[in-house]
Amino acid sequence: MKKRLLCLAMTLILLIAATACGSSGGSPMEVADSAASSADTGWTETAKQDAASGTNGALSAVRANAKLILRAELMLESQEFTKTSESIDTLTAQYGGYFEQNGVSGDVGNRYADYTVRVPQAKFEEFLSAVGEQCHVVSKSQSAEDIADQYTDVETRLATLRTKHERLLALLDKAATMEDIISLETALSDTEYQIESLTGQLRSYDSLVDFATVQLSVREVQALSATAEGNSFGAQVRQAAASGLNGLTAFCRGLVLTVVTIWPLLLVLGGAGAAAWQILKYRRRKQAEQDAALQQKNTDEK
Repeated sequence: MKKRLLCLAMTLILLIAATACGSSGGSPMEVADSAASSADTGWTETAKQDAASGTNGALSAVRANAKLILRAELMLESQEFTKTSESIDTLTAQYGGYFEQNGVSGDVGNRYADYTVRVPQAKFEEFLSAVGEQCHVVSKSQSAEDIADQYTDVETRLATLRTKHERLLALLDKAATMEDIISLETALSDTEYQIESLTGQLRSYDSLVDFATVQLSVREVQALSATAEGNSFGAQVRQAAASGLNGLTAFCRGLVLTVVTIWPLLLVLGGAGAAAWQILKYRRRKQAEQDAALQQKNTDEK
């Protein structure tokens, strides 16, 4: 009995020793990668278990962790271009936003402005409403993109790389050969580069989520475009009538402005036309007198 117990004990010791030797084998790089992969696998398995069980409210967690990138694009018209530009500046500051880009082009009376405004996500809807009250909105579009999956993926990769970085540092302290030291330092440099890249990507995501992006295009006009107040046939008829009236008004205004612009040329043409008319009248009168004299001469000869 004692011999059997002794044999069993020796067998267990040999198995433990073999297992320890097997786990400590391989290069320092393989050990570091194995540790990082283990950390990543553990996170993935935990997430899968939570989603499968449903006991931790996976759907609620997804909604709570949603990261939305909000965007909007507005086409605006203004008959008071300078005032509208000042209003946009004031509203942007009032709602805690800033201009990512802005520019104005064209001559007075026909100017265009493009703005890229970043406003806090919590003030997004309020800012759009305020712009709509201050300006004439011709068209408006909004979109929302949830990047929670991409964000979580980058966070997970970053955590894995940081674990790998710590493991590489620990192995570097214990490295005994120059070959291992060079290999570990190269791996550390590559890992640090990847960590910086992913950290920058997360900062970019945070900026897009925290501050919504609003594209504003402002056009200076003499008459505002008609916009439909609803989708009914009557609303469309009213819009068409208003558009036609605005078109006629714009045509008349353009015609008057054209006449005023070229008045010197019209004056010269008018003077030349009057002179030509007087010359033509004089020639006709002289021709009539000659014809009358010739007719009188013929009569006297008879």
